[in-house]
Amino acid sequence: MNPYKDKDLRKFIESIPEEEIIRQNQLQLEYTKKLYEIFIQALDQNKCFICGDPMTKFNESKFCHHWFTYPNEIKKKHFKKYLNLPFGFFKLNSYFRWLANTENPIRNINDLKSETSINTYLETTIKYKNIEWAFSISYTDKEGHSSSQMGNIPHYHLQMKVDNRVFIKFNDFHIQFTDEDLFMLELLDQVGDMVESTYIFGEGVGIIEKEKDLDLIDRTMTVTENEEAALFERQTFIKAAEGQPIPGELVQKAIMESKKTGEPMGRILQRYLPDTSSMTIISPGAGVPEMKKRSKKK
Repeated sequence: MNPYKDKDLRKFIESIPEEEIIRQNQLQLEYTKKLYEIFIQALDQNKCFICGDPMTKFNESKFCHHWFTYPNEIKKKHFKKYLNLPFGFFKLNSYFRWLANTENPIRNINDLKSETSINTYLETTIKYKNIEWAFSISYTDKEGHSSSQMGNIPHYHLQMKVDNRVFIKFNDFHIQFTDEDLFMLELLDQVGDMVESTYIFGEGVGIIEKEKDLDLIDRTMTVTENEEAALFERQTFIKAAEGQPIPGELVQKAIMESKKTGEPMGRILQRYLPDTSSMTIISPGAGVPEMKKRSKKK
């Protein structure tokens, strides 16, 4: 049971002066930027910014986020003691996202709501080097399974693959949310129209579902030679006015310009043909990891 369910969090948020919210947001942004700088500096030295050990070192008595990067000699049994206790979901999610974005920004994180199962509160799949993590939170996980001894406390599930082989299965652990997690989850449920959960330096491909970001994404998109590694796919449909077909020479000119500049051909044609009607669809590219699903057996 989430202890914040009976709290009126909307009233709480509305009681905070706007200038204080702006100040706190700015402080949080500055803190995150400094923390990210420390993270990057440590990673450049192949060290963990949390515990200070090398990323490849495993110390059984010192549990740390970097255990999830599969350091030398680690086994699944080593997680049992720690993942049966509350372990921060939002912090772990951010850690994975930061790692993923050092390799392939945005592309390595599939957090598309459109690909989330209809009966699931949250699904996210994150790739980093030879490792893939997948979070799964059903609506009953978030509340706790009242009829079950295992998982009767609000929790989340995690799958971890190494070299495409499952190392931790979704149902190996029912990882309890921390008090901070529970507050944030309830805050998003009650006042999601006023509060937005963002991952600074940890954005995933789900940004294409934010209408306010679409224009920027479209304007900065370029063509890649490797379609299998593409972050986004851009499709443009152009409808010419009746009796005014699009000249083939113009299409050829757009193709040549696209090859030379890297600008999508569809966007070039839209510029060449301002009097036509057009529609652009931006969807995840082939390089985005497939969203991993949890079955009842997992």
